[in-house]
Amino acid sequence: MNSISRYQLAAMLIITDVFGLFCLSGSISLMTLYGILSASALQFLTALIFVLHGKETSKGQQFFYLLYAVFCGGALFSSLWRTSGAIYIPYEERNGIWGKLLTAGLIALVCLYSSSTGLRAVSRAAVTAAAAGLLCILIDFVSAVFTADWENIYRPENQSFFYGFVRGFAVSGSLGSFFVLLEKTRGERSYAAVLYFGAKTLLTAVVILTSLAVAGGIVSAAEFPVITAAQLSQPFEAQRIDSLFLVIFISFAVFSVTLQVMTGAYLLKRLFPKFRRWRSSTVTLLVLGAALLMSGRELILLRAAAALAALTVSAAVKKSAEKISG
Repeated sequence: MNSISRYQLAAMLIITDVFGLFCLSGSISLMTLYGILSASALQFLTALIFVLHGKETSKGQQFFYLLYAVFCGGALFSSLWRTSGAIYIPYEERNGIWGKLLTAGLIALVCLYSSSTGLRAVSRAAVTAAAAGLLCILIDFVSAVFTADWENIYRPENQSFFYGFVRGFAVSGSLGSFFVLLEKTRGERSYAAVLYFGAKTLLTAVVILTSLAVAGGIVSAAEFPVITAAQLSQPFEAQRIDSLFLVIFISFAVFSVTLQVMTGAYLLKRLFPKFRRWRSSTVTLLVLGAALLMSGRELILLRAAAALAALTVSAAVKKSAEKISG
């Protein structure tokens, strides 16, 4: 697996986290934003400690992150199935198992092809996809600045800070990939952490605030508030942003699953050096199996607990030999 730049690493990680924001379900409010940002701050501090102490993962941690990649990949497919009706991804018998398998199978094939091209090729494409997604979000934000009622963000909601904090961990599916792929990143790794979490903080604030401003009074009734806000946004007189958002949504879904597959395949190589072929295929099948077990459920508490476990495991890894000798 080739090395990548810190910008490419940040792009792949941000795509996964933004896709998680797109799939947020239920009511959102300012407390949601505060909770997610607080969770990100805690993750950043732990990541910075991990980077500054020059640590490397042991076999036990690698096995955990392999399981975590499979779990996160399954959660991504589950999120895609849950939101398919809201963004009009057609498949026969909307709630049928064969339709879900067909959708998942097509995406899995794209992910397998992408992972076969190597980490460097995928990371370069991720930079382009992240830039396109950023453009879509900025268009939506500019439209909201001139047309939305910003007083909507202060509407009272019966949500606690703790619930927002838990959701902040639940949508952090790229934590495992960050700790695993950091050793394949060129340049100053502490800067990579600052770049990733800084961009994540900014985009989270923009997405949540824009959704609150655009969706307004219906944000509490919308099943997927961020998707609803994108559908309600109309930056141009002649066309809506729906089609652009759909393209970005699907692209982010593919890149998010691909990141988990590539992380899992890399860990399989580290854990079982003699396992030379079919690593990506094996991880993809495991991800699909995990997705079927989740069966389109959100599982916020379980996802948050898994992300917290990934953060805890990162604090327990050993120092690298290079750091010790220094």
